[in-house]
Amino acid sequence: MLALSLTLALPMAVFLAGGSIMPLNAEERRFTYYGVVPARLWRYNLTDEYDIDSGWRLAYNPGMQWLLEIASWEEAAIRVYNVTYNELIYQGTLGSMKKQYLLLRNGTVFRVESSSPIFVLLSSFGGIPYENETSLPIPCTFYQATDGAYVGKEFIFLVSSDLQRRFTIFALEKSDVTITRGDGGDTRSLKIDPNSFTNILLYPWHIYKIESNGYIMVQSGNPWSYWDYHYSFAIPSVQGGFVGTDFYTVANTLIDEREDCGFRVSALEETSFKVYDLTTKEVLFQSTVEAGGSVRFQVRSNAIKVESSKPVSLIFVHDGDVIQSLGGGTYGSYGAGVIFIGVKANEPTPIYLPLNSTCEAYVFASEETNIEVDGFPARVNVNSPFLITQPGVHRVVSNKNVVVQINHWPKIPENQGLQYPATVIPCVETIHVSHEVNLAPLEEPFPIMYVIAGAAVAVIAAATLLLARRRFRKVSS
Repeated sequence: MLALSLTLALPMAVFLAGGSIMPLNAEERRFTYYGVVPARLWRYNLTDEYDIDSGWRLAYNPGMQWLLEIASWEEAAIRVYNVTYNELIYQGTLGSMKKQYLLLRNGTVFRVESSSPIFVLLSSFGGIPYENETSLPIPCTFYQATDGAYVGKEFIFLVSSDLQRRFTIFALEKSDVTITRGDGGDTRSLKIDPNSFTNILLYPWHIYKIESNGYIMVQSGNPWSYWDYHYSFAIPSVQGGFVGTDFYTVANTLIDEREDCGFRVSALEETSFKVYDLTTKEVLFQSTVEAGGSVRFQVRSNAIKVESSKPVSLIFVHDGDVIQSLGGGTYGSYGAGVIFIGVKANEPTPIYLPLNSTCEAYVFASEETNIEVDGFPARVNVNSPFLITQPGVHRVVSNKNVVVQINHWPKIPENQGLQYPATVIPCVETIHVSHEVNLAPLEEPFPIMYVIAGAAVAVIAAATLLLARRRFRKVSS
């Protein structure tokens, strides 16, 4: 029966069998990871990016498959299914600190089941990698700790990157951090102050462990500059999941204010928020979000913190328009997304779909689940995700944990496709995991003009006092 399932699945997936077959038993714990390989794996550019009527040419066409990367930190029995056909396409075991690669055809809806928590990455790398590869898709994503939370003290993951400092560690508390490569060939120690960050280089195709005595968050990629394409990603909150009042993320100093992209705060009730620069601790932006609305902002910074008065969600997103003023032709902007957002059970969550894009938002559940989208009830089960396509802010609430995957690409031209590097897939069962963190306050710096003015006042006062003393001496003598 297994051989038949694998044979039937071959048009949809290519697999590398490894390890002995060990089925998951009904009584075993189960950890579930869902995803959809985008169907439109290409990108069109204008023939002349300064002329909107110049016609479109195929500029990116990497093939018809993406790479699914799996890594474990303890022995795990794993099964991978094609959800559309409910077919088993891989089954095996992974030992501690081992990895597995599978190639999935475009359009494949898949489910990964594991007996233990694992690391799962969906990448546009269209083949099985060589171990000496040094230029790989850089995930625009945050990483889950080994307990499933995005805030943690132990992270283990497989690296996809190049030989640059693409990973960022945010310290929520004063932290002594140790970084260890799985083969022992790279070990480092860092000290990071609260509300600070550091950028690090990790070598591709290796499994790394990051340990800390204080709570940290780990991110890779960034919004990129106006010279690059922009890839959307969601930012998890310090409070757990993707709704909260405190968020840390990388940003960029090279932004084009005319480009249709930026960070976006969404809220289900009226909320005020501030954006801080993590280097200078200055307030870069502040605003109020209306109930059921969202506010976009662009800031020049290497890393920021967003604080809100009430729970909100935060993403970086390119809405889809081609207009730009820097970095290339007038009509050369491009942005797309493969975004994963976890929705905790019974926590209403604002989900934003970009306005000038074609959107496919899949709601996945690992068991029979009742959801509401904008007040309309629906039912989701293991093999039937719910699909949302209408742009704008949506209110999603569920009686159990669910994961939402948002694929989006520009509406223009009509046959435009989706180019995106890579992203981590969160585990459905651990979306709710969170930790109590005592955040140090972000104190605004004393404004320099007041410092200068204060110094001037002090000089004047000293001069006046000295003059008065001289006059007093002259009179008394």
